[in-house]
Amino acid sequence: MPMKKIDGPSSPSELTPEEIVEGLRNDHLELFFQPKVSLQDHRFLGVEALARWRHPTRGLIPPDCFIPVVEQCGLIDEFSMAVFRQAARQQRRWLDQGRLVRINVNFSMENLRRIDLPEILEGVLTAERLNTRHFVLEVTESRLMHNLKLCLDILIRLRLKGFGLSIDDFGTGYSTMESLKQLPFSELKIDSSFVCGAGTDGSERAILESSIRLGRTFGLNTVAEGVETQQDWDTVLAENCAEAQGYFIARPMPANELPRWIEHWEKQWRQNNDENQPRETDERQGMPDPSS
Repeated sequence: MPMKKIDGPSSPSELTPEEIVEGLRNDHLELFFQPKVSLQDHRFLGVEALARWRHPTRGLIPPDCFIPVVEQCGLIDEFSMAVFRQAARQQRRWLDQGRLVRINVNFSMENLRRIDLPEILEGVLTAERLNTRHFVLEVTESRLMHNLKLCLDILIRLRLKGFGLSIDDFGTGYSTMESLKQLPFSELKIDSSFVCGAGTDGSERAILESSIRLGRTFGLNTVAEGVETQQDWDTVLAENCAEAQGYFIARPMPANELPRWIEHWEKQWRQNNDENQPRETDERQGMPDPSS
């Protein structure tokens, strides 16, 4: 793919286009995984795959230091496919270990210009003996609305192939009721700016409430991003949001840490549920006889 010229990194911390090209060829891209859980029964439901860059001299680099450059220099297709293939390989490893983990993968609007994208992604999963139903593709709302007609056909074909489709960062763009009705999405992810602190901010709480209600109206699974405190958890639970993701639950982690985290999470909530169960009357333990 030809690489567009840009004037260089806008800050000292950004990777250069040359570093990105070299890194994609030499597997410097790494995925971390952030869990998603059910608000109602606390079940582990899946993860979002988040890209990191393992630089040979600078160590682990966050996405804001390379994603903008990837988009500017015309490498977004190559980058997104590298992320998707790595996510598919990791799901295969977890399956071989006896655990099915549903994975959300972020895609750019630029990726949705490829007319053969549904077939390419399906082919990647077929090669790994995986099912499209266990992958959710996330598209950012604000960019989606600027190119609605262009990507609608591809989104419909992805959905027909069984992929889940998620509107990411909902609330930061300009979606209309009519637009949402046209789009074949299965999930709505509410932006963290309307989740974190909504318990004490009336305006954010109102946006959160209306977003969840809108998602339910259209039959979408609702996910609250940025749940960072017990208060955030309690707030989105009270608003009947379906799923939660954020630091209160877990930070993004390497793939090899996820099975241990799942075991710890499930054990913790089993203990909490057991402690909250009403105890039966037992005369042998000195409890009063209800008939007396």
